[in-house]
Amino acid sequence: MAIERIEAIPFRIPIRAGIGPIQSNIWGMDSALHVLIKVTDSDGVVGYGETTPRATIYGDTQTSTVAVVREWLEPALRNLEPWAFETAWERMDRVAHNLPAKAGIDEALHDIVGKKLGVNVRQLLGGLDRDRAPLGMIVPLGPPEEVAEKCMEAATRGIRCFKIKTGKDPKRDITAFKAVRRALGDDACLSIDVNQGYSVTDAIRVLHTLYDYDIAWAEEPVKAWDMEGKLKVARSVHVPLLLDESVFTPQDALREIKNGAAGLISIKTARSAFFRSRVISSICEAANVPCVLGSARESTVGSIVSAYFAASCRNIMATEIGDHVIFEASLLTEWPRIEDGYMILPSGPGLGIEIDEEQLERYRIDR
Repeated sequence: MAIERIEAIPFRIPIRAGIGPIQSNIWGMDSALHVLIKVTDSDGVVGYGETTPRATIYGDTQTSTVAVVREWLEPALRNLEPWAFETAWERMDRVAHNLPAKAGIDEALHDIVGKKLGVNVRQLLGGLDRDRAPLGMIVPLGPPEEVAEKCMEAATRGIRCFKIKTGKDPKRDITAFKAVRRALGDDACLSIDVNQGYSVTDAIRVLHTLYDYDIAWAEEPVKAWDMEGKLKVARSVHVPLLLDESVFTPQDALREIKNGAAGLISIKTARSAFFRSRVISSICEAANVPCVLGSARESTVGSIVSAYFAASCRNIMATEIGDHVIFEASLLTEWPRIEDGYMILPSGPGLGIEIDEEQLERYRIDR
């Protein structure tokens, strides 16, 4: 068997009516402008993955992702055996950046290998024997009362971990966090994601205040490039820092751990898929740094991929999985099964998913 064809299919799925556009400190969205990766091998076996381009984070777009797959990544991987994950990444890394595109291909290759062997990706990963992964919620910027109301609704569905977007107005951020804590009580896991929006001074002041309200961690409080600033914040407060935009690769993880500011590290399968996510997790585990399985607001395909990795990896202490519910439709024949705040993993070979061709035809935007 060998890789014969890699297709990059751009699609647009709007956010559900009533939820509306969502906003963070560095980007916003009103729909999933993502790319479905479809890899076909010489035996006709097909694997799927999802890419989540983000111009403000990774420097890529939906259009550029389609182009780099067609013009660079497919030619580099053609005729390679699908199980050769390390060789695949070595070849893909000859092209700079474009991590979401590479991750989508890695996901699809794992899907193919699982199907060829007749095993689920859960067995293929060889990690913990768990058939489900906990969900989380990313709460967009908004008025404090609205933020608290959204969290209360999610809590009725079994969600226990909430990440509140912040970074534009420190006073509003403090008010919103307090409102959520009052609404949910002491048992909920609450964190903030600043998206690099604070100065060092503001970060220290806000985190000193929120420490009294049992904040679990603070994500990227200052600029990702500000190594000294991150370290100063980390040494000045008793709130661990979660690094996300600072850590895209295994090399990034090692650098940030050595710097000393990383209390936790965010792993996103949307940029490191299965193979590289395992490397990053192992580096963190060796340094006794726990990880959070982050979300790139994937649709159902990407959310299932994230759930597989979270369920298999013992160093994942929490997740943000679950954003697929904000979209009006799925590209799959069946929505992921959710029970009491957990996603139940599919049981079929590979990713255990089936693409709904009618839905794909409806939402793809290249025709």
